[in-house]
Amino acid sequence: MAMYDIHCHILPGIDDGPEKLEESLAMARMAVADGTDTVVATPHAARVVEKGGKVALEQRILAFSQELHSQAIDLRVLMGVEYLLSMELLQEAQKGAAIGLNGSKYLLMEIDFLQYPVYAYDAMFQLQLLGFVPILAHPERQANIQERPELLAELVARGVLSQVTGGSVLGYFGKEAQRSVEHLLRNNLVHLLASDGHTSSQNRPPVMSEAVAAVERLVGEDAAHCMAVANPSAVIGGTPVTLPKSRPARRRLFPRLGR
Repeated sequence: MAMYDIHCHILPGIDDGPEKLEESLAMARMAVADGTDTVVATPHAARVVEKGGKVALEQRILAFSQELHSQAIDLRVLMGVEYLLSMELLQEAQKGAAIGLNGSKYLLMEIDFLQYPVYAYDAMFQLQLLGFVPILAHPERQANIQERPELLAELVARGVLSQVTGGSVLGYFGKEAQRSVEHLLRNNLVHLLASDGHTSSQNRPPVMSEAVAAVERLVGEDAAHCMAVANPSAVIGGTPVTLPKSRPARRRLFPRLGR
């Protein structure tokens, strides 16, 4: 099963991912060995701007892809950006300058991990009016969504997609994130699984197969395949994703653990 990783910080020297090319190559080898066919490089938007914008990012990806070829590493790397949901993003989108995943209308974005923005729905709705499809990255790690998953359910009901991190399923980000992602998965509030890889070591490697297996045990093989293969492939191709049959996300029935 060839997997598609739409959220990965694999490019060297641009954000909080690898500093050196050698580490990026190690990540690429790890991803290929794990069964990943395609990675969308998604550096943080603020760092992309600081390092020369879209043109410079395209050049970085081209140079990295050429290095992969010279090293006989069979990994396709595509262009993307991870945005922070903000008024600046809306302005970029209005100007036609927002960078979708592989040039598509799918926009990957995160929100503050501790403070759910009051403007979240309105901002995403404005992006939708401009023709974009918002993808909310790692909602299971956001404190307010952990306590109130109905916040994510409202967004999903209105066409926002959610992408969870494989490491969260495996407990790499703590029990709170793991319980949250399991709750979201069981309530059909997840569309995409990605690595959010930052390094070839520690708890943020660019691998997905173990997490896919865990998702299979939780919600079944078809759902796991959809999140790791079918839907990310659709995102890369700019075609519609398969939507799960959503259920109302009830408040969690277990106590909140210390952070």
